[in-house]
Amino acid sequence: MALNDGPDRYYYGAGDIYSVLRALQTERSLVNLQFDGSAQLYNTMILDANLQERYFLIDEVTPRDGHRKIDERTKFSLRASIHGIKVHAKDLVSARTLSNADGIYYQVPFPAKMLYMQRREAFRAYVPGSMKTTARFSSLEREEDLFGRVLNMSATGIRVGFPGEVKPDFAAMEKFNILIDIHVQEQVLECEIEVIYFQYSKERNQTMCGCRFIELPRASQIIVNRFVTFLQREELV
Repeated sequence: MALNDGPDRYYYGAGDIYSVLRALQTERSLVNLQFDGSAQLYNTMILDANLQERYFLIDEVTPRDGHRKIDERTKFSLRASIHGIKVHAKDLVSARTLSNADGIYYQVPFPAKMLYMQRREAFRAYVPGSMKTTARFSSLEREEDLFGRVLNMSATGIRVGFPGEVKPDFAAMEKFNILIDIHVQEQVLECEIEVIYFQYSKERNQTMCGCRFIELPRASQIIVNRFVTFLQREELV
């Protein structure tokens, strides 16, 4: 589950942390390590992640003197980015040094928490409830569609509120096909999104979910841009 610590958003659940690590592995993203008391950055990659036993594997680091620090169980932090999302975890310690025909690698227990925060590069426009802009989420992985209200929208993504607590929980990078009914402009937008974060509010009894559009076709991007521009103008009235 994603929770807020001040201005930052953290994942505490093993399933969410696993999803982020798997995304870094799948995308073969460069991962930076920084050891306690050192300004030196070391590079590596995620080789695998194990949800059941809650550990992940990292490749041998460069520069090579990082091997000694990992073997000495020196604490380190991890930084990476994927699709414009900043990933950060700290207080990591290697549990085992392993090797195979390809070389040395390391087994590291999951962190207690992981920062997973979107870098907002596009203006997000608030969508008033009176505009009745709704979204239907569908996925082959879920038995039932999800229906929510669009809370804000930008050229690159949306934030949606769902009544109650969504179960099973969303997963980081979980993908959906969605239909957005832009009632005020008599437009229906069909596209793909992936989940960036989610949070359940007990006070509101509402699950809020931040999503990124996946490769919007030009015609769909025009619809989004026009609606965001319209919302900006409405805010100025």
